[in-house]
Amino acid sequence: MSALRDEIRAILREEIAALRNEVGSPAPARELVRIASGVDLSRFAQELLQRAAEPGFADRVTRGELVFDLAAPAHATAQPIVTGSRRTAPDRLDKSLITERDINALAASARSLRISPSSRLTPLARDEARRRGIRIERDKT
Repeated sequence: MSALRDEIRAILREEIAALRNEVGSPAPARELVRIASGVDLSRFAQELLQRAAEPGFADRVTRGELVFDLAAPAHATAQPIVTGSRRTAPDRLDKSLITERDINALAASARSLRISPSSRLTPLARDEARRRGIRIERDKT
C-alpha cells in the first residue's frame, strides 16, 4: 500500500509541475515552523496576527502562495519558531488541483478549507482532510 501511495504521489508531482508550467504559477513559498508546545503554538498565532497587518499578506495567503511546513522540534526554547522568509498556510485555496501536500500545509488548527467551485481535490488530499477533520467548503461563485 505504501509503494502504491508513493507512486501516486510521484505521478501527482509530475502532473502538478506540468500544470504550473502551463499556467506559469510559481511554486508556493515554504516556511518551516517549529511547534513543540502550547507556548510555541500561542506565540506562532500571535506572530500570524501581527503579520496579517502587512500589505498583501492576506492576498498571498488566500492565493496559496504561502505555506507552512512543520520543522523537527527544537530542544532549545530560545530559537525562533519560524525560520526562513515570512510565509503561511492558507485557509482558502484558489488552485485548480489541490493535493495532499496542500492539506498538510494547512495550520494544525485548521478545521475548514474554502476552495473555488472549479477546484479539484486529489483522492489523497480528500483522505488527508478527512483524517485531520478538515471540512471542505466550496464557494458558491
